[in-house]
Amino acid sequence: MVLNLHLGKVLGVALAVGVLFTSGSFMAPDRLHAAPKSELQLQVDSAQLVNVNKAGSEELQTVRGIGPALAERIIAYRDEHGPFKQVDDLALVHGIGGAKLQKIKQQISL
Repeated sequence: MVLNLHLGKVLGVALAVGVLFTSGSFMAPDRLHAAPKSELQLQVDSAQLVNVNKAGSEELQTVRGIGPALAERIIAYRDEHGPFKQVDDLALVHGIGGAKLQKIKQQISL
């Protein structure tokens, strides 16, 4: 009996959340569409990019997907081989594969 009451409450909450997210007051993420960025927004975004040819370890770690070890490998590769000539050259760093590169590409610059 207690289990049935608890299960009923859980299902009720799930139903209520579903109604909220589809009612128009709240929209599910797959229903949201990004508006085109203005020139000013693009300038602000580019100012927040991390330059992988100049950034130190701490700054590199501000990029989602780059932790302390990977930041150190990027710096070591850069010190040994010189600056990266294109963003795709980061794939030459151990630990950065195609999927990781795609995730960080929008957050970095040269």
